[in-house]
Amino acid sequence: MKSAKILLVLVLLSVLAPLVTHAQAPAVQLSMELFGPWALCTPELDDALACTIRLGQTLQVWVQAHTIPSWVPTRLIASWLPDNASFDSVWRQGEAVQVFTFTPTEAHVTKPEEPLRVRFIARTDYESISRELRIYVRANQPPQAVTNPDQTVTPYQIVLLSAFDSSDPDGDVLHYRWDQISGPPVLLFGAETLYAIFLAPAEPATLVFRLTVSDGAFSVTKDVTVTVTSDCPCKDP
Repeated sequence: MKSAKILLVLVLLSVLAPLVTHAQAPAVQLSMELFGPWALCTPELDDALACTIRLGQTLQVWVQAHTIPSWVPTRLIASWLPDNASFDSVWRQGEAVQVFTFTPTEAHVTKPEEPLRVRFIARTDYESISRELRIYVRANQPPQAVTNPDQTVTPYQIVLLSAFDSSDPDGDVLHYRWDQISGPPVLLFGAETLYAIFLAPAEPATLVFRLTVSDGAFSVTKDVTVTVTSDCPCKDP
């Protein structure tokens, strides 16, 4: 009878031990907080997380490690690959923690097939699980400044200057400025907007205006000419 009880205990332990070990294995979750316009993070097929950022943007990485039961200490190891420069911390289950902040420089600009990689490993005394973060750094591209075509107008005509077709390859927010380069001075309304208007002078003249488009890093310009004449079949732009 005693041998049978011992055998039963051993059988139960053999069944329950793997379950206990599995229950204590940590699961790692990555939550990303991105600062900078048009940053993008998407999961990949191998469960890695891929983020595309550009120069001037900052990526904050927050990691949360769950363990069951919650009192099991978990060690988080974060390593840059292939440099293997790692840092780790230990905490119990709770809120996500900020592991690091990354702001790329020119030296970090990557090719499409060669991202920067960070590997996160959450480990207990029983098991470990890992997940990889891939960071693609893109160089900033200058915007394109586009104005409406040169115009011929009559005196006292209201003239519209348009930068509507200007664009930015990176999707950055653009800033506009109109300046008069030559011709009789006119009062320019909306000089720092997409559209500017002015009243054509009373006498025939040639006026040149310069559009400056900036994405915060690059600025480009485009000139447009407005000819004021008293005898023309003038058309609105």
